[in-house]
Amino acid sequence: MEKVNYLGNSFLIKGSNEVGILLLHGWASPPDEFLPLAKYLNSLGYAISAPLLRGHGTKPEDLLGVLWQDWLSDARDALEKMKKSYSKIFVGGISMGGDLAILLSQDENVAGIISLGAPVKFHFQNLAKISLLFMGMFKTYRKKYYPPWVRKRMGKRKVYLSYPVESAEEMIRLARAVEKFLPQVGKPILIMQSTTDHLVSKRSPEIIFDKVKSKIKEISWVEDGYHVFVDEKKVHEKIGKFILRIGSKVRS
Repeated sequence: MEKVNYLGNSFLIKGSNEVGILLLHGWASPPDEFLPLAKYLNSLGYAISAPLLRGHGTKPEDLLGVLWQDWLSDARDALEKMKKSYSKIFVGGISMGGDLAILLSQDENVAGIISLGAPVKFHFQNLAKISLLFMGMFKTYRKKYYPPWVRKRMGKRKVYLSYPVESAEEMIRLARAVEKFLPQVGKPILIMQSTTDHLVSKRSPEIIFDKVKSKIKEISWVEDGYHVFVDEKKVHEKIGKFILRIGSKVRS
């Protein structure tokens, strides 16, 4: 594998073919959660770019004042940089990053989308919106809560352990914007989600599948994973097969 070139918490891995893959991290999480997947995909010859999005990789306070449009702008900048070296690019992301990948898909250089636990609907979304509105009246930050079984599976991920309430509201606004955008999506899309996701509704993959106009679209369920499941070998292989399948069509 090509030596990883770190830029802060971002990383870039050069490839040996003409295809680049842009990987966008989740909310309150760092890009290095992609390293296992990136190493696997790079072994297939693909270049990998995993940028650090605004407000991340430092401290929760840096999320204050950051809008979902700012994350989209950072993702778009990373795509533009990758286009200088690669004419065909796959965009993928975890959770928030998956939503951003969907929004980037109209770019003519995007060959396909890899949606990993992307939320267009959260569990108890209406209740969550009311709760966040209420909490925002009394506190700026909230501590993250993970069910015990999730804490066991997530290991020592470098995530923010607290978050600004207003930033969580931006996540809900982003999900709403993505749902409205879905009918404009025509690129091949792989939609993956855990069967036991504690954050994103099981309706979310189905809504994405039903609303996009893509001719090539697939839902793949990851059994008994939690919300972030990109360190699993079966997930790596599934994504690799999707890219190979779509890449061969692009070249033909």
